[in-house]
Amino acid sequence: MFRSRTREKFLLGAMLRARYGKELRAEFRFCPGRRFRADWYIPSLNVLIEYEGIFAAKSRHTSLAGYSADCEKYNLATVLGFRVLRYTAQNYAQAQADLLELEQDLKLGGSV
Repeated sequence: MFRSRTREKFLLGAMLRARYGKELRAEFRFCPGRRFRADWYIPSLNVLIEYEGIFAAKSRHTSLAGYSADCEKYNLATVLGFRVLRYTAQNYAQAQADLLELEQDLKLGGSV
C-alpha cells in the first residue's frame, strides 16, 4: 500500500517560498470562469507548478476521470500561455534546477 507524500509537497512549497517570497501565489486560479487551480504560480516566470499526489492509496490523479481532468487542466493552461511544471514525491527536488534554467533563459533573452 502506498503512503501519502505530503512531506515532499511541503518541502517543495518551502523551497518555492524561500526563493520567490511574496511573489509566489498558492492555489492560483489561472482561468476565470473555471475552477481549475494550480498548486503554485510564479508570475515573473509565468509558470504554474503542480505537485502530483499520485502516491496516496486513493488518488484522484490516478482514476480515469481524475487523470482526464488533469489533462484538460494542463492543456488549458498551455493554451492560455502558461508553462506548466509537474512534480511528484520522487522528482520534486528537480524543481529548483528547472526554475533556475527558466530564469537563465529569461536573462539570455528567452521568452516566458
